[in-house]
Amino acid sequence: MDLERKLDILAPAAGYEACDTHSVAGRRYQSKKASWSNAPLGTEADAKGKPRPVVRLLMSAECVHSCPYCPLQSGRDVPRATLTPDEVAKSVMPQLRRHDAGLLLSTAVADSAEQAATGLVDSAVLLRTTHSYAGYLHLKLPPGVSHALIEAAARVSDRLSLNIEVPSAAHQAAIDPSRDWHRDVIARLAWMRDFQQAGFLKAGIATQFVVGAAGEDDKALLDATAWLHRELAVRRVYYAPFQPIAGTPMAEQRATPAVRGLRLTQADWLLRHYGFASDEIVGADQPLLSLYNDPKLDWALRHPEYFPIEINTAAPEQLLRIPGVGPLGVKRLMRMRTLGRLREPAHIAILGAASRRVVDFVLFDGVFFGTGHTMRQARIASLRPVADQLRLW
Repeated sequence: MDLERKLDILAPAAGYEACDTHSVAGRRYQSKKASWSNAPLGTEADAKGKPRPVVRLLMSAECVHSCPYCPLQSGRDVPRATLTPDEVAKSVMPQLRRHDAGLLLSTAVADSAEQAATGLVDSAVLLRTTHSYAGYLHLKLPPGVSHALIEAAARVSDRLSLNIEVPSAAHQAAIDPSRDWHRDVIARLAWMRDFQQAGFLKAGIATQFVVGAAGEDDKALLDATAWLHRELAVRRVYYAPFQPIAGTPMAEQRATPAVRGLRLTQADWLLRHYGFASDEIVGADQPLLSLYNDPKLDWALRHPEYFPIEINTAAPEQLLRIPGVGPLGVKRLMRMRTLGRLREPAHIAILGAASRRVVDFVLFDGVFFGTGHTMRQARIASLRPVADQLRLW
């Protein structure tokens, strides 16, 4: 098989690795399926925390595993291909220069986790040495890989990741008992954490859930996410909504709406940057996130006793709980307060379009200009159901 044919098989398959959208010249692009000549781009934060486009490539589509939801499982009759490290370097260097991009390199497991990870590391070393590539490099390693190979990968990468896919060992056993969740996944993420804390992996470590594959609720996912951030120092968690694939054991299972993945990503943001605990966002009495409202607005609507708050005297952590106000908005409001009292909605125009939402949750020097809680609830309840959008790989 020639190299061009291999790339047209492997580049689209890499689209199953979740990334964010990216912007070029003010236009936002969604990661999607593409041929190698139009390389699939996503976005990740590099070692300095700056968003940048990344080219995604799967090194091998050959797999010995039979994960019931995976499009590359061993039992499916699909095109397969594998690149050598030399072919990886030959293929990606022109794309990295063309897009001024980083690289996310992943692989299926054609033989063993060791063999698969060795191919990734050898490719990374070749890029760093022979081709003098100094840009952003993210390697996604397979479960069960050895400590020695994780160390070798950490020494040449900006970020390492390993997909957790489900939130607990019980969920793992329910869909694929052949994998030991604690040994093959959690222990390996802990090794990555240790190398991150030793000064490697400037862009940190990441992981990914397949949302809905094991029938888990959002509480289980967010509790696991909070634990991953706290105990394993995982910097970025991705949520890939389950999509049934023809020819797999889960082909008839209902697809997970893409908006559920979005709500989980928003909730994760609240955990990392807004001071929320997971049990504030979801609980035993409400284990699923709203598909209609973002998690912060949903929390505010469920806690009318917290609002309205006085915008002139509220502490920064209180301001951060207001729907429409983020960390940058808090800094702007605190700066505005040093210039004088905020007495009317026009005084927070610096927040832009978000100021219209803020008005419903604050007092301006004791005066409320917004809509009361009952009317807000009625307005939200009258919204049309969320229409799920098709995901293009």
